[in-house]
Amino acid sequence: MQWVTGAEVLVHSGAYSDPAAATPADTEWADLCAAAVSSGMDRRLDGAVWPVPPIEPAEAPAELLLAARQAGVEAYKRREATFGLTGYVDLQGAAIRIARDYLESIAHLIDRYATRGLA
Repeated sequence: MQWVTGAEVLVHSGAYSDPAAATPADTEWADLCAAAVSSGMDRRLDGAVWPVPPIEPAEAPAELLLAARQAGVEAYKRREATFGLTGYVDLQGAAIRIARDYLESIAHLIDRYATRGLA
């Protein structure tokens, strides 16, 4: 399922207010990020609690759509984080790095719907 689109990623990342104004490179990157997030969410939700066949985007839980958008923006912004550094520091002055898994920040939301460990 397409949980988030490249156009949504471009707008919600603050990069472009109109996705049509994006450069081809930015559009391609946003589309790749959206596809990766959507694929990752499908993989993590394999066997989710909603009925088969797969649901349509309009029927998807709002919090999962929001989570997909957040993960898409995080993935899009990763290319700005040189060597994984966000440009921010913690209270002790150590550089804050991005997570290794771009779905880590939304994993707890996905887990509400996934049926892991159940046969």
